[in-house]
Amino acid sequence: MNRTRRFVFALALALLASTQVPAAGLESLDPALISIRPDADGPPTSVMMGIYLLDIDEINDVSQRFTVDMMISVYWQDPRLVLPEAERTGHKRLMSLDEIWTPRGLVTNDRGLTTELPRVAEIDDLGNVLYQQRLYGDLAVDLEFEDFPFDTQILPIEIVSYRYSPDEVQFSPNADITGDDGSFSAEGWKFRIIEPQVGEYYAPGQLETRPRLTFRIEAEREYRYYIWTMIVPMSLIIFMSWTVFWLPPGIVPSRIAISTASIFSLIAFGFSIRLSLPRVSYLTRADIFVVGCTLMVFIALAMAVIGSRWASSDRMPRAMILNRAARWAYVPLFGVITAIAFL
Repeated sequence: MNRTRRFVFALALALLASTQVPAAGLESLDPALISIRPDADGPPTSVMMGIYLLDIDEINDVSQRFTVDMMISVYWQDPRLVLPEAERTGHKRLMSLDEIWTPRGLVTNDRGLTTELPRVAEIDDLGNVLYQQRLYGDLAVDLEFEDFPFDTQILPIEIVSYRYSPDEVQFSPNADITGDDGSFSAEGWKFRIIEPQVGEYYAPGQLETRPRLTFRIEAEREYRYYIWTMIVPMSLIIFMSWTVFWLPPGIVPSRIAISTASIFSLIAFGFSIRLSLPRVSYLTRADIFVVGCTLMVFIALAMAVIGSRWASSDRMPRAMILNRAARWAYVPLFGVITAIAFL
């Protein structure tokens, strides 16, 4: 149902654009109208932007990109496009972006956005310009995984005026981003739209900064999936290795078999988890848990080998003491590792 409403919304915009009155008397324009901003000697030109998020399809942890479907609206005022009072009809004119001045906006984290509507602007009798476009595709995002799988990410849509300085163009602080953040189709995340940020952008090699407007969406990972598919199975592997301390030290083959099976299971499981994340240089919470569990299983194997060796060399009482001590220390040690990883 939500996708149907979005399609109808986009279709209505396209039909609205097709019913506007074409530009009259402005087919041939002065090049200065295109290359020079309005009131070039005056204060910075104010540019107002708004975004309506139709959908966020996916967040890819490995490639660190997210796929967005959005409608973007850009407003500014150009006094040179004001019609004489006698020519005002109340109808909006349509003009190509190639025929008028624009703030030269660029989505800096664009990794494959495509446009789906014509590159035309609506202009009223008073020179107020509105450009609307539907954009779909991938945007780059610098994800932070230290708290994975309990992490919250900020997804940016960063727009920069690549040609003009902050003294020439300013993005209005009243920029707005809306959308039904409860209906986005990306699985495994909860979304919340947060306030945009107005700032400046500095690119290496440029002598001047550029005005920047960053729209932001907060994405909180649904951790319950990872509890059932990562933490619970690994905990069961840990308790499988714990069972060696409930067997007599003299039963060497069974104790060694349980320990080695636990090690191989844990290594395979931890490797499969790491494939879902990029190769970052730091440990995530999940990594700390995996490393801690791996150490515990190796400790269980070492205790099993030592206890079995003592039992076979006429030191059975000492082997029984080691077996009993490891039995009761193992569970608290697992609790400590879990607390370090996730609390």
